[in-house]
Amino acid sequence: MTPLLRLAWLLSFGCGLSAAVSAAPAASARPVQGFLLRLHEAPLHAEAREYALASHAPSLASTRLDSRWQAVRAATGLDRLPGWRLQAMGAASHLLLPPQALSPAEARRWQAALAARPEVAWILPDEREQRLQADPVVPDDPLFAGPGQQWWLQPVSGSNALPIEARLRGVPGFQSAWARTTGRADGIVAVLDTGVRPHPDLPVGRLLPGYDFVSDWDSATGRGYANDGNGRDSDPTDPGDWVDAADRASDPARYGDCSLAASSWHGTAVAGLIAATADNGLGGAGIDWATRILPVRVAGKCGASVRDIIDGMRWAAGLAVCQSWHNTLDASAGCARWAPLNPHPARVINISFGGSAACHAEYQATVDELWARGVVVVAAAGNDHAGPSRPASCQQVIGVAALNRDGFKASYSNFGAALRIATVGGDDASGQWGALLADHGLPGLGLSGATSLASPDHQRHVGTSFATPLVSGAISLMLAAHPGLSAAQVLQGLQVSARPHVGSGLIGACSSSNPGRCLCSASTCGAGVLDADQAVAYAQAQAASQAYVPPTWPTVWLDTPELVQAAALGPDREALASTPEPADEAATGGGATGLMAVFALLLASGALFSVPRRSAAARLPEQRRRR
Repeated sequence: MTPLLRLAWLLSFGCGLSAAVSAAPAASARPVQGFLLRLHEAPLHAEAREYALASHAPSLASTRLDSRWQAVRAATGLDRLPGWRLQAMGAASHLLLPPQALSPAEARRWQAALAARPEVAWILPDEREQRLQADPVVPDDPLFAGPGQQWWLQPVSGSNALPIEARLRGVPGFQSAWARTTGRADGIVAVLDTGVRPHPDLPVGRLLPGYDFVSDWDSATGRGYANDGNGRDSDPTDPGDWVDAADRASDPARYGDCSLAASSWHGTAVAGLIAATADNGLGGAGIDWATRILPVRVAGKCGASVRDIIDGMRWAAGLAVCQSWHNTLDASAGCARWAPLNPHPARVINISFGGSAACHAEYQATVDELWARGVVVVAAAGNDHAGPSRPASCQQVIGVAALNRDGFKASYSNFGAALRIATVGGDDASGQWGALLADHGLPGLGLSGATSLASPDHQRHVGTSFATPLVSGAISLMLAAHPGLSAAQVLQGLQVSARPHVGSGLIGACSSSNPGRCLCSASTCGAGVLDADQAVAYAQAQAASQAYVPPTWPTVWLDTPELVQAAALGPDREALASTPEPADEAATGGGATGLMAVFALLLASGALFSVPRRSAAARLPEQRRRR
């Protein structure tokens, strides 16, 4: 039988093909550049070479191999076709190259003909392997990559040569993490904040029945920080937290030291960063596409009381909390009425409020109680460019510092050894370096209206208040990958998977003498830069009972034109004169920062104000919804 007839017979019946062909993967549509070929009893290339060098002649095994190959060529017709080549490869195989790339059909015919020969051990197409990387998950939300680009959700990228808009070396890389998971519908993140309001990009179905723990309300005068007509109740709707001149005039004892400010609608913005509906063709995307938000209202006018925050934390975790009390000094009187138990306990509690006093025993006892139940508290570092606010400064709290999109500390962010992790929180025009390094904030959900809700929209947010939900969202994705993670494993996963802090010869290290824009370290801004993709990879490894091995991260060294200009201006902020004064028992908008010097500019630009503060001592400067 001639080679061509034999080939036709093989193609017609398809039987008699060796296991090498039948086990071969389905052919792709790409042209085939060559074949990986191994003959039976093929000598090792290294041994054949050594024999040839020693004897100046081919070995007997090589001679037999050549004889077998000549038989294959004659039987298949290769010896009558010019241009085919054979190259040694691997231990004892060859790369068989045709004169030009073969179409998939041509490659299948040649592979079948060659595999049918008894001399051939295997014949495989020389395919090109691809990076083992899932296709990027790209939601269709117009703000995700549109004019109002949600740069904080994009993959880590950029170099010194690119403009600041294209440098994303401080971002968590959520789009990369989405290739691993976009969340689970049974996930729950509690947002302890000003409450929430409806927003088209935050469906009611993603909001669990929460609770209102703002307790200050005087029914006789119709005034109080609660600002909703009553004290604690089952309605976590945000009524607004504005403070105006009329408040001060009517009740100077209550509102006299509060900052004048319009309503912040802060809780809705924080919830939106975590869970705004992704891939719905509307607005922007949130971090976790499936998790539910448990709104726990703890803040009203002038901030949030520590008592309300403590009770809100415990209720969010599923613990019993008092709703109303007996009006007595009798310590044994107990609770007059208990709040209903939370039927949806959260594993993650996000707090973007805090005060500048040290963490005290009550905060710490509550955190310890929650930690033992597997609940993690994630808290904003604060925006005084000073020591961490509480509860971020408490042990076992995941305190979060805010970074610029390039990876160094934002001008306003607090810093210190108590913090655990850092991520982007937006960088504005504050500090001596001003707008040179500004990134205009994190685009997300927003609401407008000074004293009453006007309309939902999308706004840019700046502050450790908004860096914090990025960490909470990353933890939510970790728990989606492995719900069985303990609180200690969550913290460990965040830290061991974090990227190293960036370096530069132009920016000084963060310290009391250099508290503005500065280079973070593990002793000032936590273990490193949050990497959501690797945090989820850690969770996946734990779920599979495998060891997590972090990547070998490249050194990121900042040397940009903007930094050269900024460094010439001197330090971004003046040295700290002293340790911040202790705050009273009213915690203020711990993440919301800003400066009165830019107050008029913000008003003119339409940016919303930040959460007002009850105490000048606890004041955390705010700007552009920087909380």
